[in-house]
Amino acid sequence: MLIGTPSGIGDFSWIWSKLVNAGEDFQVDLADGWPHRTRPFLELLPRITESRYAEFQYNDVLSFATVQGLNKPGLTWEEIRAKGFGRTLIECNRHLEQGKRLEDWLPDLETDFHYEIKGPTDRELAHVDSIFEDKGLLWEDLPRPFIGISAASYRGSEAWSTWDEDEWIGFLRGLQSDLGGTIILLGGFWDDLTHVISKEGYLDCVGKTKVSHLLEIQKRLDYFIGFSSGMGILRTVLRLPTFMMFPDHLSGLATAWTPPEMLENTYGWSHWLRPDRVRVLIDQWLDRCLRGNREYSQSNSFSAAY
Repeated sequence: MLIGTPSGIGDFSWIWSKLVNAGEDFQVDLADGWPHRTRPFLELLPRITESRYAEFQYNDVLSFATVQGLNKPGLTWEEIRAKGFGRTLIECNRHLEQGKRLEDWLPDLETDFHYEIKGPTDRELAHVDSIFEDKGLLWEDLPRPFIGISAASYRGSEAWSTWDEDEWIGFLRGLQSDLGGTIILLGGFWDDLTHVISKEGYLDCVGKTKVSHLLEIQKRLDYFIGFSSGMGILRTVLRLPTFMMFPDHLSGLATAWTPPEMLENTYGWSHWLRPDRVRVLIDQWLDRCLRGNREYSQSNSFSAAY
């Protein structure tokens, strides 16, 4: 079946948590949204036979859903299939932004919060192993815990009124002073705000990774804190401790898609409050993580912590 979806990795991940259980293969047209990061992710998913970027935008997906009555509460996947569209434009963003749980969207399909993602190749693993070799560093020599950070871009920061460079630097200094460990900056080449923070000496992966590399790095991180994005959403697919910050207008979205078992311990969120206020919430989240089913260790062994 041919579907068309929004361009974001997180947007698609929510859809796939449902359609992975539809019992069929899919061709996927993605909205033509820069920076075109999602198609490489789709190549890591079983049952997607073809994907491409198409000449429609996110608003076209929203309009299609409105015109075709796809916003009806309780609409099922079988009802959508019965309509016989040549290409079905589909999204669940508006459902989630109202604070409605992902399980309640397309309720005839089970929700797989931890769907299968293909693992890295030997070549991709080798790239991740060598990503800090220009600094003469090996992963196994870095102090734990590993704390992944995404501040995103200046453009995103301005659009969502997030922290500026000085606020991020002050926050990270305090966090590392208290937790120790290694701070690792994550993002695509466009995440210029995250990259600028590397001047403080933090390890910088910004612009050095494909999606497959990033997923492998996420598996090695003990914690992730940052801008709400597909990066953090995929981390929850991997069942890994995640804390994200959302703008005020997305309060409903912040927990509507989250795996329910993670809401009690390893997932945390906040609005973009002052860094000191967010730090209180992060400390509470860290406590929940440590009280969960995982045992914290300062060991340099990857398997010893998370």
